Amino acid sequence: MTDEQLKQEALALAPWLTKTRRDLHKIPEPGFEEFETQAYIMRALDEMKIPYTTHKTWVVGLISGARPGRTVALRADMDGLPLKEPAGCGFASTHPGYMHACGHDAHVTMALGAARLLNAHKDELAGNVKLLFQPAEETVGGALPMVQAGVLENPHVDKVFGLHVMSRLPLGTVETRYGALNGSSDDVQLFIRGKAGHGAYPEMGVDGIVIAAQVICALQTLVSRSVSPLDSAVLSFGTIEGGSANNVLCGEVKLHGTLRTVSPKTREALLRRMEQISTGIARSMGGDAELVVEPGYCALINHDADVRHILNTATRLLGKENVLQKPEPSMGVEDFSYFIEHTPGAFFHLGCAAPGESEAAPLHSVDFTLDERCLPIGVMMHAALVMEALAEIGEEEQA
Repeated sequence: MTDEQLKQEALALAPWLTKTRRDLHKIPEPGFEEFETQAYIMRALDEMKIPYTTHKTWVVGLISGARPGRTVALRADMDGLPLKEPAGCGFASTHPGYMHACGHDAHVTMALGAARLLNAHKDELAGNVKLLFQPAEETVGGALPMVQAGVLENPHVDKVFGLHVMSRLPLGTVETRYGALNGSSDDVQLFIRGKAGHGAYPEMGVDGIVIAAQVICALQTLVSRSVSPLDSAVLSFGTIEGGSANNVLCGEVKLHGTLRTVSPKTREALLRRMEQISTGIARSMGGDAELVVEPGYCALINHDADVRHILNTATRLLGKENVLQKPEPSMGVEDFSYFIEHTPGAFFHLGCAAPGESEAAPLHSVDFTLDERCLPIGVMMHAALVMEALAEIGEEEQA
């Protein structure tokens, strides 16, 4: 298929893509409760006669080419956000208190559109296309359970691609970067323990609030003095709880925060240093400290060869002037990271801001909207990446 044929077929899907996206926009659902969304995807795949499997609320479709070959996967996240959609949208959410304010309705639509296009040309494919419709990206994370359940096997996935619409980018643009695109996250809780006592007799107790103050100040030097200026990390404490009365020394203080890093080595080192610093300070002041870490998503680190593939494909389809390389990673997290942790692949951003819209509402905002003309562009990118990747893998094996 030529690039021009691909563009024309993707554009011809525009009315169907718009209807599909608006249908999905009406039924946003929380993570692992995407039952209506799952049913919608299943009906669409049934109409295309694409076989699929399900577990929990995810759906995995499989398009088998006419000739044997490797497997390339596309991922689309499908959950909504707990936001009340403002009045005025003609296809507004019918689920009170939930809204597709992050574009996941568009992601599912573009993956279904790519499935429709690729399925129509499966006789030209050597290999398979696996469609990963993933729940719970916004909450507990659906990617890791899917990987653990074996969705990258049977058949084994050799490459996987994913995208996210981006309202800060104009329609018709694509953005990615080599290496880390998104950071990792860890939920951190520090329990500072002193000894309660009368505020009039501080020598008889150990003030947990004073210890916590020293620990907070010390931990804020971690990034500036334990991380290279060429690396990226941030440690933020959002809540502090402790004390029961103004004249009682606090016996325990709880700090709750988040650690974001890009490098896995930096992540490990900072968690180790956090524990050393907090326990060291607390014990030197007569108390103690306990660090409790709830690991979040791992860093999304693109594979270089697949970034080149995205950049070359986008340049050919959209023009060099519309292809951007993000200068720095985001400290926001994205659990597509688990799909490419041990499997080649890459993630990219797709511009969805209407032309001339200089201050588009950000993702996760109740005012977020997208220009639906981005839908055929996403289909075009998905389909081109899959077809070219399958062809390249086949050529490598023959060589």
